[in-house]
Amino acid sequence: MRRALGIAGALAAALTVGGTGLATAERAPVPIGPDCYTTLCLGQTEEEALATGLVVDHTPGEPTEGCNVLDFRPEEGQGNPGNGVFVHPEHGVVEIQGTDAMQTPEGAGFGQTLDQVREIYPDLYQYPPVDYTWAHDIAERPGQRYIFAFKDDGYLADFGLEDVAGMDAC
Repeated sequence: MRRALGIAGALAAALTVGGTGLATAERAPVPIGPDCYTTLCLGQTEEEALATGLVVDHTPGEPTEGCNVLDFRPEEGQGNPGNGVFVHPEHGVVEIQGTDAMQTPEGAGFGQTLDQVREIYPDLYQYPPVDYTWAHDIAERPGQRYIFAFKDDGYLADFGLEDVAGMDAC
């Protein structure tokens, strides 16, 4: 069973091999946020998330600690290895990580520069513990934020939507 690493851990693995390896989506990006990616929403139980048909569980059963990670079906786009949908046993879906077929409703997605994402979200702030992750709190959804991770070359290599309290429990 996989233990949730969060966006920073998954991105670190991708950066180690020199990039995301993401393919270009063949369709217009689908919005992720401010609560959901199509019918997959923050707070859903693992059963509800699986019932959307958007994700699968390659590691069934309860994780020994932390969160279980569900994988997006291939038709939902490609994300970084180890990414997906993080589900906490008590909090439900706590993070939905983006794929190359997604972008935020405001237009942030893979391949943009830090400056381009800052144009979209002027209040973007660095999100510890690593210096390549940034966050934007969703004003109309207290406790929720977008998180962005940039490669050394300055391009967006990972992003997601998360419930802060739930993700902290992972």
